[in-house]
Amino acid sequence: MSEGDEVSVNHEYLKIMMEMGIKEHVARKALITSNNECLDTALMIALELNEELSEEESEDSKMIFVVNSSLNMSVGKTAAQVAHAALDLYREITSPKYLHFSEALSSWENKGVKKVVLKAKDESEILGLMNRAKDFNLPSVIIRDAGRTEIAPDSLTVFAVFGLEECVNKVTGHLNLL
Repeated sequence: MSEGDEVSVNHEYLKIMMEMGIKEHVARKALITSNNECLDTALMIALELNEELSEEESEDSKMIFVVNSSLNMSVGKTAAQVAHAALDLYREITSPKYLHFSEALSSWENKGVKKVVLKAKDESEILGLMNRAKDFNLPSVIIRDAGRTEIAPDSLTVFAVFGLEECVNKVTGHLNLL
Protein backbone atom coordinates (compact mmCIF):
# COMPACT_ATOMS: atom_id res chain seq x y z
CA MET A 1 0.00 0.00 0.00
CA SER A 2 1.46 3.38 -0.95
CA GLU A 3 1.48 6.45 1.26
CA GLY A 4 -1.41 8.03 -0.63
CA ASP A 5 -3.76 5.04 -0.20
CA GLU A 6 -6.32 5.43 2.55
CA VAL A 7 -6.66 2.61 5.04
CA SER A 8 -10.25 1.41 5.25
CA VAL A 9 -12.09 2.11 8.50
CA ASN A 10 -15.34 0.74 9.83
CA HIS A 11 -17.71 3.51 8.68
CA GLU A 12 -20.37 2.57 11.23
CA TYR A 13 -17.87 2.97 14.06
CA LEU A 14 -16.53 6.16 12.48
CA LYS A 15 -20.03 7.63 12.35
CA ILE A 16 -20.73 6.71 15.99
CA MET A 17 -17.43 8.22 17.15
CA MET A 18 -18.04 11.44 15.23
CA GLU A 19 -21.56 11.68 16.68
CA MET A 20 -19.91 11.48 20.09
CA GLY A 21 -17.90 14.60 19.24
CA ILE A 22 -14.62 12.96 18.30
CA LYS A 23 -12.88 14.69 15.42
CA GLU A 24 -12.78 12.62 12.24
CA HIS A 25 -8.99 12.45 11.97
CA VAL A 26 -8.73 11.27 15.60
CA ALA A 27 -11.52 8.70 15.10
CA ARG A 28 -9.88 7.37 11.92
CA LYS A 29 -6.49 7.03 13.60
CA ALA A 30 -8.06 5.26 16.60
CA LEU A 31 -9.97 2.85 14.36
CA ILE A 32 -6.88 2.04 12.31
CA THR A 33 -4.82 1.53 15.47
CA SER A 34 -7.47 -0.84 16.87
CA ASN A 35 -7.76 -2.66 13.52
CA ASN A 36 -11.48 -1.74 13.41
CA GLU A 37 -12.14 -4.72 15.70
CA CYS A 38 -13.83 -3.12 18.69
CA LEU A 39 -15.57 0.22 19.11
CA ASP A 40 -14.73 0.33 22.84
CA THR A 41 -11.02 -0.12 22.11
CA ALA A 42 -11.15 2.55 19.41
CA LEU A 43 -12.90 4.92 21.83
CA MET A 44 -10.23 4.36 24.48
CA ILE A 45 -7.50 5.04 21.91
CA ALA A 46 -9.34 8.18 20.72
CA LEU A 47 -9.54 9.47 24.30
CA GLU A 48 -5.79 8.96 24.72
CA LEU A 49 -5.13 10.70 21.41
CA ASN A 50 -7.36 13.62 22.43
CA GLU A 51 -5.50 13.91 25.74
CA GLU A 52 -2.14 13.99 23.95
CA LEU A 53 -3.42 16.60 21.49
CA SER A 54 -4.83 18.72 24.33
CA GLU A 55 -1.46 18.76 26.07
CA GLU A 56 0.30 19.74 22.85
CA GLU A 57 -2.26 22.41 22.03
CA SER A 58 -2.46 23.89 25.53
CA GLU A 59 -1.34 27.47 25.74
CA ASP A 60 2.19 28.14 26.86
CA SER A 61 2.98 30.14 29.96
CA LYS A 62 6.05 32.21 30.61
CA MET A 63 7.82 34.11 33.31
CA ILE A 64 8.97 37.63 32.46
CA PHE A 65 11.55 39.71 34.30
CA VAL A 66 11.71 43.43 33.61
CA VAL A 67 14.93 45.12 34.73
CA ASN A 68 15.05 48.81 35.64
CA SER A 69 17.66 49.98 33.14
CA SER A 70 17.95 53.47 34.68
CA LEU A 71 19.94 51.96 37.59
CA ASN A 72 22.81 50.84 35.32
CA MET A 73 23.42 47.73 37.44
CA SER A 74 26.40 45.51 36.70
CA VAL A 75 25.75 42.14 35.06
CA GLY A 76 26.27 40.35 38.37
CA LYS A 77 23.94 42.68 40.26
CA THR A 78 21.29 42.31 37.56
CA ALA A 79 21.59 38.52 37.68
CA ALA A 80 21.20 38.51 41.47
CA GLN A 81 18.13 40.76 41.30
CA VAL A 82 16.50 38.60 38.62
CA ALA A 83 17.22 35.52 40.77
CA HIS A 84 15.50 37.22 43.74
CA ALA A 85 12.53 37.98 41.49
CA ALA A 86 12.34 34.38 40.23
CA LEU A 87 12.22 32.98 43.76
CA ASP A 88 9.70 35.53 45.00
CA LEU A 89 7.48 35.11 41.96
CA TYR A 90 7.53 31.31 42.25
CA ARG A 91 6.51 31.63 45.91
CA GLU A 92 3.72 34.00 44.87
CA ILE A 93 2.43 31.65 42.15
CA THR A 94 2.34 28.72 44.59
CA SER A 95 0.56 30.71 47.31
CA PRO A 96 -3.11 29.99 48.08
CA LYS A 97 -4.05 33.27 46.37
CA TYR A 98 -3.07 31.83 42.98
CA LEU A 99 -4.20 28.19 43.27
CA HIS A 100 -5.99 28.61 39.94
CA PHE A 101 -2.53 28.95 38.30
CA SER A 102 -1.42 25.46 39.38
CA GLU A 103 -2.23 23.88 36.01
CA ALA A 104 -0.43 26.66 34.11
CA LEU A 105 2.55 26.32 36.45
CA SER A 106 2.69 22.55 35.97
CA SER A 107 2.48 22.92 32.18
CA TRP A 108 5.19 25.62 32.29
CA GLU A 109 7.47 23.30 34.29
CA ASN A 110 6.86 20.43 31.85
CA LYS A 111 7.47 22.56 28.76
CA GLY A 112 10.88 23.98 29.63
CA VAL A 113 10.19 26.84 32.08
CA LYS A 114 10.23 29.67 29.55
CA LYS A 115 11.77 32.83 31.00
CA VAL A 116 12.49 36.14 29.28
CA VAL A 117 14.41 39.19 30.57
CA LEU A 118 13.31 42.58 29.30
CA LYS A 119 14.17 46.16 30.17
CA ALA A 120 12.15 49.16 31.26
CA LYS A 121 13.40 52.72 31.19
CA ASP A 122 12.72 53.50 34.87
CA GLU A 123 10.77 52.82 38.05
CA SER A 124 7.63 54.64 36.89
CA GLU A 125 7.38 52.41 33.82
CA ILE A 126 7.77 49.33 35.99
CA LEU A 127 5.06 50.50 38.40
CA GLY A 128 2.75 50.95 35.40
CA LEU A 129 3.49 47.35 34.36
CA MET A 130 2.72 46.17 37.88
CA ASN A 131 -0.67 47.89 37.80
CA ARG A 132 -1.44 46.38 34.41
CA ALA A 133 -0.53 42.90 35.69
CA LYS A 134 -2.91 43.43 38.62
CA ASP A 135 -5.66 44.39 36.15
CA PHE A 136 -5.23 40.94 34.56
CA ASN A 137 -4.93 39.24 37.97
CA LEU A 138 -1.50 37.85 37.07
CA PRO A 139 0.96 36.77 39.75
CA SER A 140 3.66 39.41 39.91
CA VAL A 141 6.29 40.85 42.23
CA ILE A 142 8.62 43.80 42.41
CA ILE A 143 12.08 43.62 43.90
CA ARG A 144 13.62 46.46 45.86
CA ASP A 145 17.30 46.38 46.76
CA ALA A 146 18.65 46.71 50.29
CA GLY A 147 21.32 49.12 49.02
CA ARG A 148 24.37 47.38 50.44
CA THR A 149 26.44 47.37 47.23
CA GLU A 150 25.88 49.27 43.98
CA ILE A 151 22.61 51.12 44.25
CA ALA A 152 20.62 53.23 46.69
CA PRO A 153 18.48 51.49 49.32
CA ASP A 154 14.89 50.73 48.30
CA SER A 155 15.63 51.05 44.57
CA LEU A 156 13.12 49.14 42.44
CA THR A 157 15.34 46.78 40.45
CA VAL A 158 13.10 44.14 38.84
CA PHE A 159 9.45 43.43 38.12
CA ALA A 160 8.45 39.81 37.46
CA VAL A 161 5.17 38.42 36.11
CA PHE A 162 3.84 34.97 35.21
CA GLY A 163 0.92 33.71 33.15
CA LEU A 164 -0.29 32.56 29.77
CA GLU A 165 1.74 34.15 27.00
CA GLU A 166 -1.30 35.93 25.56
CA CYS A 167 -2.01 37.66 28.89
CA VAL A 168 1.59 38.39 29.83
CA ASN A 169 2.20 39.89 26.38
CA LYS A 170 -0.59 42.40 27.06
CA VAL A 171 1.48 43.64 29.98
CA THR A 172 5.06 43.42 28.67
CA GLY A 173 4.82 42.76 24.93
CA HIS A 174 5.96 46.27 23.97
CA LEU A 175 9.28 46.04 25.85
CA ASN A 176 12.68 45.17 24.41
CA LEU A 177 15.03 42.39 25.47
CA LEU A 178 17.69 43.34 27.98
